Amino acid sequence: MKNNILIIGFGDLAERLEGHLMQKDYTIFGLTRSPEKHQGSNLIQWDWLLKEEFNLPVSIFDAVIFFPKPNEYNEQGYQAGFIDSLELIDQSLKNIEYKSFIGISSTRVYGSNQLGDLSESISPEPTDFRGSTVLEYEKLIKSKFGTKSLILRLSGLYDNKTSWLSSYVKNFDGNKRTLPNSVMNRLHRDECTNIISFALENNLHLNNDLINCSEGAISYSELFKEVIQTDNFSNYFNCPDRAAREISNSKLKELGFKFK
Repeated sequence: MKNNILIIGFGDLAERLEGHLMQKDYTIFGLTRSPEKHQGSNLIQWDWLLKEEFNLPVSIFDAVIFFPKPNEYNEQGYQAGFIDSLELIDQSLKNIEYKSFIGISSTRVYGSNQLGDLSESISPEPTDFRGSTVLEYEKLIKSKFGTKSLILRLSGLYDNKTSWLSSYVKNFDGNKRTLPNSVMNRLHRDECTNIISFALENNLHLNNDLINCSEGAISYSELFKEVIQTDNFSNYFNCPDRAAREISNSKLKELGFKFK
């Protein structure tokens, strides 16, 4: 018997995830504001900005996965994308049967002043409105979905198609950029897909848990060599002279996940 998965906020990551899950006997239903922009087997148009509850063709799901996204990159946009939308989702799910709710979050909840090895046991101390809103979103998930909830905190997502470093160097205006950290914490979009698939296959979504999802830190200077190769890092960047801020992935590895 196939398991139904509902993905709310269907976009690039969900497209990649569906490719994995359809091979493993899952049926995917996706809610998106713009179904014409994405490829999915069962896409349903739903615009949370209209403040109307969604309706679904089926009423039983193994898991609900929420990919939140601010509609604008200001405080109001984050409030709308993370908090207001979650309230509406909770209302919409009242007549839906589901085993678990997986909320996609961000390691931005850790503040810029939190240094060293940052594991799930470290209490987040956000230093900007983005981190504060995301932390509020996490607390709301716990309060609304309780033992049904799993929160996956993602580090900065990237893929092999674009590079902000290449663009920065190409358009360099002569003013060196001061970096917030000596290392970058990141997660490839394909690895993100693998982690969510791993969580579903191993029933981690039934453990009322919170997991940091990061490949492990890479220094900005190493990343520069990897991407640019023929120039000097110090010509473009100033790095802080302090301890690195590294997102721990120890818990994820202990659960059995292996990075490729």
